[in-house]
Amino acid sequence: MNISKKANKDKQMILRVPSYYKTFQCIADKCEHSCCIGWEIDIDEDSYDYYMGIEGAFGERLKEQTVTEDEEHSFVLRKNGWCPFLDQNKLCDIYSELGEEALCEVCTEYPRFVVEYGDVREKSLSVSCEEVGRIIFSDEGKMSYEDIELPDLGIEDEFYEDEEEEPFEEDMEEFCSHLEEYRTQAVAILQNREKSIDDRIREYLKFCEKLQNVVENPEEELWEPMEYFHVRMETFDELENVNEEWMEVKQRVRDFFETHSYTEALEEYKKSGDYNEIWYEHILVYFTYRYFMRAWYDGNVLAKAQFAIVGFLVIRDMDIVRYFANGKSFKLDDRIANARIFSREVEHSEETLEILEDDISFDEAFHVKHLLGQI
Repeated sequence: MNISKKANKDKQMILRVPSYYKTFQCIADKCEHSCCIGWEIDIDEDSYDYYMGIEGAFGERLKEQTVTEDEEHSFVLRKNGWCPFLDQNKLCDIYSELGEEALCEVCTEYPRFVVEYGDVREKSLSVSCEEVGRIIFSDEGKMSYEDIELPDLGIEDEFYEDEEEEPFEEDMEEFCSHLEEYRTQAVAILQNREKSIDDRIREYLKFCEKLQNVVENPEEELWEPMEYFHVRMETFDELENVNEEWMEVKQRVRDFFETHSYTEALEEYKKSGDYNEIWYEHILVYFTYRYFMRAWYDGNVLAKAQFAIVGFLVIRDMDIVRYFANGKSFKLDDRIANARIFSREVEHSEETLEILEDDISFDEAFHVKHLLGQI
């Protein structure tokens, strides 16, 4: 999903990417969880027009395997969920027949995400891709981003989902101008390894709460850990389930905590040698880089921080259960898998993200005071 805002033609455009961005390379047939399996594959208008103009047997195949509904184009998946152009060796027939330039936009861009604001275009990589997860979680260094100056590419005229999208109020221009600085401070808090990840999360939330002066924080008593857990499960139960693997994992998590003490299981996992705070730091920084700048459009910094913490908590729930299911073991492959499963289910639907942000913003269980009690 791409989000954009008009850029100022008089200023230099900046491309901002994570330090590992250029490291990524699709592993194609070596991928165990191919992005060509299990997802509806949308076709952009330019690619659709190109495909419809291809002649010969392959052109006929393209036409036969394409469906249009409500003016939206997509490929007809096979019964097993495979893209109709994924061959038995998990390689793309379109790529093989027509070349890389013939791939539609979603196939070219995934797992990349774009957000544009002011004169900055940020591109990041999604951990729903197992190779991205391997790159991120194999590196114990602090995650960082780098800026690349771009020539005027005319992207001030380029829009994606919402052409009328603007920062939510004109009088928030000064706030928006400092938003990058605020995010830098937020990331610095999350990457301060002199403190435990739990203390960093508390400080992070308090920092974002100070920025978010429009959110009410009523005096409420904290709940029991299992009550918070059930609210998290119910929140994600209300979303459209698109991935069978996610549904199975979610059920295993629910079943596990029906028969185990949440507090005791969490504490045992945290005391184990396999509890890796750097991995959780990476997850939190990943969420912060990916979503923080969306506050450019609505001014709601705190909701972005709340989403990051709720995502962390749900992934940690998954980790606890996987740790015990593995005979009290949790390794890099487990870390990559759980991040991928969560991301694939949650992060690739703008509708899902909007529903979650609304729920997280208004459900008292996700107010800062309560989130602090769940860490």
